Amino acid sequence: MRYNKELVIGLTAIITMVAFIWGFHFLKGKNVFGKKQDFFAFYDNVHGLDIGQPVTVNGYKIGQVTSIDLSDAYKGQLLVGFHISKPIDISKDSKAKIYDMDIMGAKGLQLVLGTSNQFAVSGDTIKGEIQISLTEQLTKQFVPIKAGTEKIMNVLETTLESITQLSNKATDLINANEQSLTNAVGSLDTLAKSLSKQKENFNTIISNFSMFSEDLAQSNIDSTILSFDSTLSNVNEVLFDLKTGKGSLGKLAKDESLYIKMDKSMAELEKLLQDMRENPKRYVHFSLFGKKHIPVDTIN
Repeated sequence: MRYNKELVIGLTAIITMVAFIWGFHFLKGKNVFGKKQDFFAFYDNVHGLDIGQPVTVNGYKIGQVTSIDLSDAYKGQLLVGFHISKPIDISKDSKAKIYDMDIMGAKGLQLVLGTSNQFAVSGDTIKGEIQISLTEQLTKQFVPIKAGTEKIMNVLETTLESITQLSNKATDLINANEQSLTNAVGSLDTLAKSLSKQKENFNTIISNFSMFSEDLAQSNIDSTILSFDSTLSNVNEVLFDLKTGKGSLGKLAKDESLYIKMDKSMAELEKLLQDMRENPKRYVHFSLFGKKHIPVDTIN
């Protein structure tokens, strides 16, 4: 059977248009000939998510992002549309989370399935979330470190300025008192020389002190101390007897009558001596021819 030229051209054009339409929608992430479910999610920021990026569940691709719309009707939010080409039930409490697919920051859409018994149908809107990227996590952790580093640098800068000022003041002080420091160093040098000259005297003093220590160590100091202790004991005994009225000294100190008698005897002795000085002839007689003895009167 032979086909005319016009029929071939028409069929070729139709096939070409169908292929173009399919390819266009395929590049946009839509499978025209496959069964699909379309869902939507709102985001404040899509962080670079593009149309055609994969939609996954636990890392398994189940669809693609089909649209990203910005309209005043959404109150400044972005409406992201995606379709699911795999036969999977999505509960209404599921979440569509934008995440980093690689270290370069390429974004994808990840479905986190919920646990509700009510399932979403094609055309429903589910909750959208943003997974913090590794870069953002590092940035958030780096911010306090950066702030702390800046504080440390400020402290170090202040400290260095203080050290510089102190060094300048020390330099000025040294320059102002250079002559005094020179004189002080000279005096110390003179003192060192004098001490060096007196070294032999110091050695002699140390040697004599060492000999004295040896003599003291060799002396019988223990017996001396014991003798002194014994003497103190004897003195204590004498003082105790004196205090308690024992012995001659004790009786003399404690017996008042004995003291009175001694005082009276001393008074009579003093009268006798006084009388001897005033009347010596009563007690001493000189006679060449002999003389009658005159008795001596008793002194009252």
